[in-house]
Amino acid sequence: MAVLKENNLLNSLSQMGVGLGAKNQAFELLKGMEFPTRKTEDWRYTSVKKILKKKYVQFNEAEQVDLSNEIAPPLDAYNIVLVNGVYSKELSDINFPDEIVVDTFPNALEEHVSLIHSTFNVIAKNNEEIFTALNTSYFNEGIFIHIPKKVKLNKSIHVIHVNTKSNVVSNVRLLVVADSFSEVSVIQSFASKNAVECLTNSVTEVFVKENAKVVLDKVQSEESNNNLICTVQVNQKANSTFKINTATVSGDFVRNGVNIDVDGENCISEMNGLYMQKGVQHVDNHTKVSHLKPNCTSFELYKGVLRDKSTGVFNGKVIVEVDAQKIEAYQQNRNIILSREATMNAKPELEIFADDVKCSHGTTTGQFDEEAIFYLQTRGIGKESAQALLVEAFADEVLDKVDSEELRIWIKEKLG
Repeated sequence: MAVLKENNLLNSLSQMGVGLGAKNQAFELLKGMEFPTRKTEDWRYTSVKKILKKKYVQFNEAEQVDLSNEIAPPLDAYNIVLVNGVYSKELSDINFPDEIVVDTFPNALEEHVSLIHSTFNVIAKNNEEIFTALNTSYFNEGIFIHIPKKVKLNKSIHVIHVNTKSNVVSNVRLLVVADSFSEVSVIQSFASKNAVECLTNSVTEVFVKENAKVVLDKVQSEESNNNLICTVQVNQKANSTFKINTATVSGDFVRNGVNIDVDGENCISEMNGLYMQKGVQHVDNHTKVSHLKPNCTSFELYKGVLRDKSTGVFNGKVIVEVDAQKIEAYQQNRNIILSREATMNAKPELEIFADDVKCSHGTTTGQFDEEAIFYLQTRGIGKESAQALLVEAFADEVLDKVDSEELRIWIKEKLG
């Protein structure tokens, strides 16, 4: 299509083969796709024009970087580091327990080709999401995590993405397969150091098999003028638990897509998000939970604080199919506006085709109660400090969903 041929983003990319036929299939799909506009329903509040106009470079080799606490907190975790979209063996932990697999796709293909080919790109929506198709066609690095049956990893796996060069485009991939009765916690953090005008396009696929549990924490703290698109696709089987916590600290343009197919009975799905934007930053959170089987529960809580001229979007959709009886689905979005020029667009949705369900959704957007601020002022607290205390209390409801105390503290420090 002409739209694809005329923008700088696509012209900046060069196809890199890793022996996966899915790349060629996605590349063929791209020929019939166009980038979204404001007329595209799922993008009506978010324009991609500015990220398409920029010129990018793609790196093939990792560079050295000082992983300060600002980029990589001192967590009790295994670190996997990608610099400018490329895996860095020197900066990563390679001494994992023998029973689990954590490796790049090219290496993992040599010993786990059957498992990768049966999972990679199986639940990604290349035909529906152009940025997912772009990632599949052009990804420059992918990390594969396999937790075998009944294995419970006692430390988190922290996948660190950091850009150190300006105008970098990083198409990064993560595939997590948690077999039956296994448990794993994965952290994904996105940051930059002395780099501007970057674009990171991340796609994560997560398979949560029967009775397995996966927790995914995402921390997004890109510097100003950097852009981030994160897509997470999840498939849950019977009696499984999946939880995702997303903290958007900063970033000029951030788009988060979380799509969960609950394909088994007695599952628990939980999504939590916190975004605190300032300046002219834009954050867009899109979530979709598809309940395909009965007797499942999903919870969703997204909260945002918008300052200056920042803009926010929340579009949460819960779909309950006709055979998915006895579903409980709860969705809530709350926002605080701290400036007359800040904007929030919220659109919670329910599509229910079953008749024996308990589902609710709601959204609120407003300012802090002036009486609460005045109350704190009467006790000797300045107006700005009072406002900061109320912001912290507002955010804590989401941050408390993060299991790791070390990670919670680090996120709070970054939020200021």
